[in-house]
Amino acid sequence: MNIPLIKALQDHQKNKPISLHVPGHKNGRIFHPALADFNSVLPYDVTELNGLDDLHAPTGVILQAEQAAAKLYKTAETLFLVGGTTVGNLAMMYGLFEPGDVVFIQRNSHKSIFHAAQIAGVTPVLLSPEIDLETGLAIGLRVETLEEAIKLYPEAKGLVLTYPNYYGVSLPVQSIIEYAKQNQLLILADEAHAAHYCIGTPFPPSTLELGADVAVQSAHKMLPALTMSSFLHISHKLNYDMRHSIKEALAMFQSSSASYLLMASLDGARAYIESLDEMKITNILAGVEQVKKELATIKQIQIVNWQENYLSDPLKVTIRTTTKLTGFELQSLFYQHHLYTELADEKHVLLVFGLGENTLPQNVLYELAETLNQFDVVEEMTNETVVVGHSRIKKLGLSAKQIRSLPKKKVALPAAIGMIAAEPIIPYPPGIPIVIPGEKVDAQTIAEIEMLKQAGAKFQSEHELKDVWVVNSEDEHE
Repeated sequence: MNIPLIKALQDHQKNKPISLHVPGHKNGRIFHPALADFNSVLPYDVTELNGLDDLHAPTGVILQAEQAAAKLYKTAETLFLVGGTTVGNLAMMYGLFEPGDVVFIQRNSHKSIFHAAQIAGVTPVLLSPEIDLETGLAIGLRVETLEEAIKLYPEAKGLVLTYPNYYGVSLPVQSIIEYAKQNQLLILADEAHAAHYCIGTPFPPSTLELGADVAVQSAHKMLPALTMSSFLHISHKLNYDMRHSIKEALAMFQSSSASYLLMASLDGARAYIESLDEMKITNILAGVEQVKKELATIKQIQIVNWQENYLSDPLKVTIRTTTKLTGFELQSLFYQHHLYTELADEKHVLLVFGLGENTLPQNVLYELAETLNQFDVVEEMTNETVVVGHSRIKKLGLSAKQIRSLPKKKVALPAAIGMIAAEPIIPYPPGIPIVIPGEKVDAQTIAEIEMLKQAGAKFQSEHELKDVWVVNSEDEHE
């Protein structure tokens, strides 16, 4: 198989090298005994040695591995990331836009997109996605929203899409990409959950196939790669100067001590995809369908069947209960049987399957069914989803730079209504902000936060989420 970086690391170890270089574990010779299981991989955790190339100026095996990935994904260049999709989002935004540029950003983007907008100094205009009425989940933008936004902000330079959502679902995006290109917008895509879409049918298409200029993918989410390993894909549409700007930004934001374990896993993940033939993919998906059938026999569980016009990832299965349990409570019951699901929200639990054998032990499923059988089924499920009433198109009231220079105060959540937030409020997972700094807080947003708290959601916050920092607009001299 074509695995240039992996082979170079293997060849290096065959020489029985003596480490007179970093890292300090010296090929695994010096390490805490409690982590003895790490010993098999530590010899591959090396640094930029002779024959192993340099991520920041690749000319050898790393370049060859990146070129192999670019060939698979049909891109002009594919760059290895060792800081997750987060660092790719930072680099593409900082590299392609100038301070003050107006950029359309999908409202349900990951926090790293908003951090990137802050660092790049762009002026974000938030575009609210459509909401699936059955689940209450954001599923993507409609072209009508972009049309209206361009009329309001014809000077806009770019559009940032999140595709698909965390649950592997999206509205079709071809029409919105085509309209954006007609209006000379750069199209950047956070495709954290779509690294496997290059396989093709029955998986949805990548935005790269449909005309996006740059896309960042978390290889570690859906491919067999180590956590924090990602790809940044650059399309043939970008000129040399734009590509160079992205690479300069990566050199700023990405570690100068790139992990060879992460890079090797990217080399291996790409080769793994290439090894999958039609029969293997059929068997993989058949395993997922079998698990869905087995779960469907538990009357306290209902599998969400997405609308046919949605694009959906067959490796992701969203379930809810037919009882009064919240999604967080259902997830805790799965934990009791050592079934560790990806995430929960107030109504759902997300199961993520991989590109390999997908089965669940029959005894575990039986025990789960016995546990759930203690709960009464609600005969008629009512949709109590709170759909947050964000304006469809919203420009933030204050920029991050302005917020830093203004006085702030902490107020109780209910008292924040009508004030401008000075900090984000982010349930995690999935890491999508409910409140963005510079955004005016409204009553519906506070209602959603309280509902999530009551249901058992966890928030990324330095303090217990009873209050929030806001911009202090009071005149202290009055």
